[in-house]
Amino acid sequence: MNRKHYNESDRLALLREYYSSGLSKYAFIKKHNLSGSAILNKWIRKYSSPQKELPLEMSLLKRLSSEGETEMANRSKESYREENAQLKKRIKELEKSLSFSRLETEARDLMITRAEEYFNIQIRKKSGAK
Repeated sequence: MNRKHYNESDRLALLREYYSSGLSKYAFIKKHNLSGSAILNKWIRKYSSPQKELPLEMSLLKRLSSEGETEMANRSKESYREENAQLKKRIKELEKSLSFSRLETEARDLMITRAEEYFNIQIRKKSGAK
């Protein structure tokens, strides 16, 4: 299999798109032709840790804050209201995506549980099993 190497900014962009898309991991992986769910899970673990600083994000924030200090002083109250409204809309979209993702996970877990009960088979790996 020909694997593509993603740099950190590509990974962050893909993660942002994954979170905002509301797609399942499988659908997102198919859409972007990723090698498998392990890579997406690895990125999620790596970049969602609150203790880790994202160097690209932090450098971008520093640059924007220095460039934007004079710009912010000249902005009108109306532009702040517009930005605030856009951010609130974005928050609602992200909350909807998160809710959908949680429901999808819950449905998948329920389906697996029912299949295990109905067919009397083990689908999930038991922890500590070898």
